[in-house]
Amino acid sequence: MTSSLRPNPKLIIVGLLVFSLALGLSPALAQDKKDDQKAKKEAEKAVKITEEILVVGKGPKDVPLATVSTVVSTDIEKLKPRDLSDVLKFIPGSMITFGDKDTYSLKLRGIGANRIALLVDGVPVYEPYFSTFDLKTISAGGIDTVQVTKGPSSVLYGPNTLGGLVNVITKRPTERPSLSLSGSYGDEDTKSLGLDTSTSWKRFALLANALYQDSAGFYYPNPEDGQTLRTNSDFERLNLNAKLYYMPSSATEIMVNGGLYQSEYGMPAALFTQRARYWRFPKWDRSTLNAGGFTSLGGDATLRFRGFYVNYINTLDWYADPEMTELDSQSTYDNSVYGGFALADLPTGDMNTVKASLIYQKDVARIQDDAGLSWNKVDQGTLSAGLEDHFSITDKWKVIGGLSLDYIDKFAPGENNTSVNPLVGVKFTPTEALDFHVSFARKSRFPSMRSMYSQSSGNPDLLSESGTSFEFATTWNGPLYVTGSVFFNRFKNFIDTVRLPDGTRRYFNVGKAHINGFEVQVQKNLSWLSVTANYTYLDHRNDTDGRPLDAQPKHNLNFDVSVMPAEGFRVGFYGLLGSTSWWYNSSTSTVLTIPSYFSLDAIAGYAFNGRYEVFMRLGNVFDQYFYTEPGFPWRGRYLEIGIKADVLK
Repeated sequence: MTSSLRPNPKLIIVGLLVFSLALGLSPALAQDKKDDQKAKKEAEKAVKITEEILVVGKGPKDVPLATVSTVVSTDIEKLKPRDLSDVLKFIPGSMITFGDKDTYSLKLRGIGANRIALLVDGVPVYEPYFSTFDLKTISAGGIDTVQVTKGPSSVLYGPNTLGGLVNVITKRPTERPSLSLSGSYGDEDTKSLGLDTSTSWKRFALLANALYQDSAGFYYPNPEDGQTLRTNSDFERLNLNAKLYYMPSSATEIMVNGGLYQSEYGMPAALFTQRARYWRFPKWDRSTLNAGGFTSLGGDATLRFRGFYVNYINTLDWYADPEMTELDSQSTYDNSVYGGFALADLPTGDMNTVKASLIYQKDVARIQDDAGLSWNKVDQGTLSAGLEDHFSITDKWKVIGGLSLDYIDKFAPGENNTSVNPLVGVKFTPTEALDFHVSFARKSRFPSMRSMYSQSSGNPDLLSESGTSFEFATTWNGPLYVTGSVFFNRFKNFIDTVRLPDGTRRYFNVGKAHINGFEVQVQKNLSWLSVTANYTYLDHRNDTDGRPLDAQPKHNLNFDVSVMPAEGFRVGFYGLLGSTSWWYNSSTSTVLTIPSYFSLDAIAGYAFNGRYEVFMRLGNVFDQYFYTEPGFPWRGRYLEIGIKADVLK
C-alpha cells in the first residue's frame, strides 16, 4: 500500500539508531558503579517505580484483595506479540473478540471493554466519545509487564472499573546503554521493524522505542472457496515512545513521557448478519504526554502523582460501493482526555496502612459529521476520591475496607450524578505458599458521551450503570502454581438503545444482568518444560430480555505448552478453545448461534551468542474457520519469521 503516515518511519528509526549509538559511545555513562549499589537500586525499583500504580508481590501473601493476573516480560517475549490483544488472550478469565470496525475488544469474565479501564503506565487510554478502546492500537513493542485485575478491585482507581482494570507497564531504562533491533516478515507482505534503546547518566535516564508495522491484509479460510483475501484488511502503523527520568534521590523519581501512535487501516465489511459497510480510516492517530512520579512522605509513606493529556484525531471515510471508489462522506473526531491523579500510601503503624486517591479527568469531543460542515463540541468532567484501610490483625489475617465517591459533571442539560462505591474483604495467609481471600465491592460506570450527547440517539439524563461483585479466591505456590476463584456479579441500569414508535432509537437505562462463574489457572515449570492452563466457566444472562449475553461462551480454555529441548531453543504451542455462544441481532430480533472454536498457534525460537534470536510462527495451524462476532472471521493459517539483535546490552 502507499504510505500516508506523516513522519517517514524509516528516517525516524534510522535517526533513533544513530542517537542510540552516540549514547553507547559516550564516556560519561554510569558503568563504574559497584555491584552492591546496583543490587540496592534494583531492589528499590522492584517496589517503587512511577509506572506501577498497583504494587503486586510475587508471593501469595502479597496478592491484592482481587484476582490479579500478571504477565511479565519473559512471557511476553516468547509470545512474539504484535499488539496487546496477542498478550491478553492468554489471561485467565479473558476473551478477545474481533469484529465490527476491525476492532479487537476485550472481555473480562464476560464484561466488555466499555466497562473496563485500560491504563498505560497508569494513564487512562480510551476513546472519550465512545468510552472504549481497541487493543490493536496498543503496540506490544516496549511492553514490560501487564497486570489484569478482576473482581472487587480497589476503590482507588476511579469510576468505570465495573468490569476490571488493565495496567500496561512499559519498559524502563537500563543502567548500561542498550540497543535492540527487531524485524519480521510474513504472509501478504506483513512486516515490522522495531527499535528499543535506553541509557542512564548520573541522576538521569532515557528510554526510546519505535515500531513500524505494515500489511497488505490477511486471508481467511472461506468454507466454500478456500483461502480468500479479506477485502480492505490492510493496515499501516507507527508507534513512537520516549521517557525521560530524573532521580534526585533514592526516595524520589520524576518522569516525563511522550508518545505518538499513527495508523491507517481498512475495516472489512461483514460477510453476513448485518448490512455491509465500506469504511476506512485514512487517519487514526493518538498522541500522549504525561509527567509525574513518586516521592517519599517520610518513613514508608509514599505519594504517586501524574498529570496527563491524550489526544485522538480520527478521520473516517464512508464509501457507497464495495470497490470504495465513490466517497459518500468523511467524518472527523478530534477528541481529548486530560487530568491528573494522586495516590498516597500512609502507614500508620506496623499493622495498618491507609491508602488514598484523588483523580480528575476532563473528556472533550469535537465532531465534524462531514467535510465542510460545522463542528459540534461536548465535554464532561469526572472526579473521584477514594480511601482504603489495610489492617493486619495478625501475620496471617488482614482486613481491608474502602470507599470511593465518584462524581460526573455532565455537559448541559444533563443532570450530574454521584456514586458511592464500597469495598470490604478479608485475607487469610496460613503459610507463605498459601493465601485465601473473600471480598465484596460495588462498582459503577458513567454513561459514555455518545450515549448522552449523540444528536440522533443521546439521552443526557442517563444514570450510571452499577454492579456488585463477590469473590472467593485462593492461591497456592507449591510444586504446582494454582490459583482459582469463584465469583458472583449482579448489574443494573445497563445502558442500551431502544427503538421508539417513530422508528428512531434512543439510549435508556433498561438492562439487568448477572454473571456468575469460576476460573482456575495451573502452572508448572521445569528446566525443559513449561505448562500453563487456564479454564473459565460463566453462567451469564441478560435478565431483562431473558437471553444469554452476546458473544460469551460458557466454557473458555487457553493453554501454553513450551518445550526447551536444548540451550537457547524453545518450541511453544498456544491454544484457545471457546464453546458455543450467542449473538442478539437487533435488526431481526433473533438470537444467532456462534459455533464453538479451537485455534492453535506454534512458535519456535532460537537464541544464540547471548545477543541474537530468530523465530518462526505458524498461526492458526489447522486453518480453522471461526468467528467470535458474526460476519467477521479470524485470520486463517499464516507464516511469520523474525529476528531480534541486542546490539548493545
